Amino acid sequence: MLAEERRLLIVDWTRKDGRLDAGVAAKKLSVATETVRRDLDVLARRGVLRRVHGGAIALERFTREYTIPERENLQPDAKRRIAETAAAYLPQEGCVFVDGGTTTEFLAPYLRNRPKLLVVTNNLRLVNAIGDSGTKIHVLAGTVRPTTLSSIGPRTVNDLLDLNAVAAFIGANGVSADLKATAFDNDEAIVKRQMIRNAEEVILLVDNSKFGATYPATFAGMGDLDRVVCDVDTENDYVQRMTAADIEVVVA
Repeated sequence: MLAEERRLLIVDWTRKDGRLDAGVAAKKLSVATETVRRDLDVLARRGVLRRVHGGAIALERFTREYTIPERENLQPDAKRRIAETAAAYLPQEGCVFVDGGTTTEFLAPYLRNRPKLLVVTNNLRLVNAIGDSGTKIHVLAGTVRPTTLSSIGPRTVNDLLDLNAVAAFIGANGVSADLKATAFDNDEAIVKRQMIRNAEEVILLVDNSKFGATYPATFAGMGDLDRVVCDVDTENDYVQRMTAADIEVVVA
């Protein structure tokens, strides 16, 4: 296979999946990992993808936000495992914050029929999933963002000011190379920040595709988090660096 043919395949795989692992691509192409890394460097200089540790990310991830149906089809099994693992940290009673996003929505089965629990959320799809159960729910006020079906903005933050939670379950669009949790929209980010401020324990739920991706609005550093729940396919380098930052990393 010619180098340019190989690079076209690499670009196609990266755009299709949003992210490409150099080692996995090398096996598929039957070449050395270093060969793929050189190809990625060439493609990054051409501006068709972005190099990250261990591989590359499609530029489209930084220029547009995935719709809800698209996100539902991204890593659904990993998100389900992450939510199942994170559910072990739900308190038996008290208040919990649950952030918007498809990963946190997978907590729904574990939030149903918990009469001693108050779920405070801006996630309208989660409300629909647990609203007919015995769990008490407080829906945060604010402007509904169509892309995520979450309430966001200053009114949402104001609604949170006098609320305190035992734990906050937070999602992210990306975790940057320097371990900052980021979101696509700043109005969503300010809601996440307030949830983090008002929770005794903060748990970030992120699948492996989120690592290495940086979006416009940073809402947390590792020092703001108590625990990160990720999946088994998360790059070991990120797991080690989060652990070194005194974060409890739980791999689902």
